[in-house]
Amino acid sequence: MTKIKILFLFLFLIGLSFTLSAQNAALNTFVKSSNLKYAGVGIKIVDLNTRNTVCKYNENLALIPASTLKLLTTASALEIFGERYRYTTDLYAVGNINETGTLDGFLLIRGSGDPTLGSEYLNDEPKSFLKDWFMAVQNAGIKRITNGISACNNPDCYEPVSNKWILEDIGNYFAPEIYSISVFDNTYRLYLRSGQAGITPEIIKVEPQVNLIFKNYLKTASNNMDSAYIRGIPFNPERSIYGTIPAKNSDFIIKGSIPQPPVFLAEYFKNYLIENGIYVGGKAEGMQRNIESSDKLLKVIYSKPLSEIIKVTNFKSNNHYAESLFFTIGKEKTNATDCSYIPKQSAEYMKGFWESKGINMSGAFIYDGSGLSPSNAISAGLLTDLLIYMNKNSMYSETFYNSLPEAGKEGTVQNFLKTKKSDVTARIKSGSINNVQSYAGYINKDGKKYAFAIMVNNFTDSRATLKKQIEDFLLNF
Repeated sequence: MTKIKILFLFLFLIGLSFTLSAQNAALNTFVKSSNLKYAGVGIKIVDLNTRNTVCKYNENLALIPASTLKLLTTASALEIFGERYRYTTDLYAVGNINETGTLDGFLLIRGSGDPTLGSEYLNDEPKSFLKDWFMAVQNAGIKRITNGISACNNPDCYEPVSNKWILEDIGNYFAPEIYSISVFDNTYRLYLRSGQAGITPEIIKVEPQVNLIFKNYLKTASNNMDSAYIRGIPFNPERSIYGTIPAKNSDFIIKGSIPQPPVFLAEYFKNYLIENGIYVGGKAEGMQRNIESSDKLLKVIYSKPLSEIIKVTNFKSNNHYAESLFFTIGKEKTNATDCSYIPKQSAEYMKGFWESKGINMSGAFIYDGSGLSPSNAISAGLLTDLLIYMNKNSMYSETFYNSLPEAGKEGTVQNFLKTKKSDVTARIKSGSINNVQSYAGYINKDGKKYAFAIMVNNFTDSRATLKKQIEDFLLNF
């Protein structure tokens, strides 16, 4: 070996040693922080060009991921169904239509799990599908309907929310009931008027109108904090409202989960038809029924493609979309026949799918698709391996990458990793529930691109302090 080659090798090793020392210093500073003394921490960072692991700490430790679990759900849906996959919601006429325009039967709405019907996130006019259905009814010559409207939900949902969710969450918009039929993001808005601090605010209205009884335990507060939440369980019409909202507010809004969306949609469409001059007798209800050859298909509503659905899921950290994708995997790819069994089948199918791609799933505990359950647990290593696969092996690599919000600019990370360093950009999914803060995604810095996951459970001190520490670590590893 020549002296010149030896010199270059020496300089290379010095540079490598300096880089590793800097990475170790940044890692040590972070994991030895006093607010992480009692915490579970998992970290893995991989150079996407060389596939070398540049930083790791407890990378195989199973931790609560919160909403970073959505990366697994959206990647699974994308790989299993493809970016062009669309849901459908179909409207049928069941029965004979006579010469006077009377349908001696009922209208049947059949869903396939579409979370975007009437969604405010993907539709400029969320209620436009109602007009399309109305026109289809008119075009079929129907002027009267004798036996109401039914919404076919298949499979039957005896357990429309996860039994692993905490009671405090159920009833809120971010813990929606999941059926084969969704509408208006399965969300209603409760409008409140608050007066002086210390009194109970007044409920002004509910939109859309839902068949619920509200017990109002809210109080007004002199600060600007909103701690209001709605609690209620499926199949029970009572909802209790707790917490505080700011005083002296004439139009304050909190959001809840629409109960039994299939029945709600049937009732809503029935009222829409009546308001627009079509008589509807009978009742609005949910039912179990297979489509028969004599049923007349009136209209098919197509969702936006999956590429757009997963972008909303990850940008907005939308639990409803994520749970619907999770539900669809179990419903379409397994033999599950009722809602109580679908989550388990979804999780098992996803595990098997990624095992077949070479990703070790043995340490994954998956109970929902959104990450809302504190029973979920995965590792930083698993998340990083998933991100590497989606970057290097997936035919939908660009679609998945673009489904993640750009840090410092948009989505749930618009205020995270704001930096003046022009060479640092990142696409990141965040995750946070009580005592949990996680980030995973892709970061470009120093001319290199990395896949990473950082997961922290049970930190002390404030969440804001921890976020700043994670930002510093990502900029200096």
